[in-house]
Amino acid sequence: MKNIISVKNLYVQFGNKVVLKDINFDIEKGESIVIIGPSGCGKTVLIKTILGIIKSYKGEIYIWGKNIKNLNEKETKDIKENIGMVFQNSALFDSLSVWENVGFYYLYHTKKSKEEIKKMAIEILKKLGLDEDVIDMMPEQLSGGMKKRVSIARALISNPEIIFYDEPTTGLDPITSQGLTELIKKIHNDFNTTDITVTHDVKLAKMIGKRLILIDNGKIVESGTYEELKEKSNHPLIRSYIEIGG
Repeated sequence: MKNIISVKNLYVQFGNKVVLKDINFDIEKGESIVIIGPSGCGKTVLIKTILGIIKSYKGEIYIWGKNIKNLNEKETKDIKENIGMVFQNSALFDSLSVWENVGFYYLYHTKKSKEEIKKMAIEILKKLGLDEDVIDMMPEQLSGGMKKRVSIARALISNPEIIFYDEPTTGLDPITSQGLTELIKKIHNDFNTTDITVTHDVKLAKMIGKRLILIDNGKIVESGTYEELKEKSNHPLIRSYIEIGG
């Protein structure tokens, strides 16, 4: 299998604080990777750096074999169009309706008509289990679970090859969280995406992760499948997660 993302010798430092230290891993096309660890360990910083949001770092990051530091404007645009991002707080625009949030990129960066974009938004929302009657609602009218689905729809509308999920179940009740976990797994299978999920939710990690990468204090502590870690790891942090995950 071809590596779709490669991170080599990555260091990220803010002032005197080193947040990520010598991070190395590869992600193959079609994998679902879960980056797990306690709050403040550097998980979100890692994905923001891969996405190019954080630009100051040492090391190398390759996406589709291209070093992201060396990309020209067109190459950067092409890569970003093939990546979807689901933010921790959903990050919906309060002044835009559901369909405008879902179709935001096409509304402001393409010449597609509003009618065409609205139709695209309705189609993807239906695939995520939301009825057409939500399309003209505003974010403040949505439940937490609905906001997450709208955020996922916005990430999926461009049919990306890679999707990043940042703490997707944070703030949701157990039933809604379980439903969202099942949805993420279904999206991975139905859309054949490569997924990178950041979470401290062990049940989510167990259900969707083909491979788990555990980070603590900015370093990769261990990696492997849930079952491999459950069987072989004696690391106290791993053992505490395994006990939570069951």
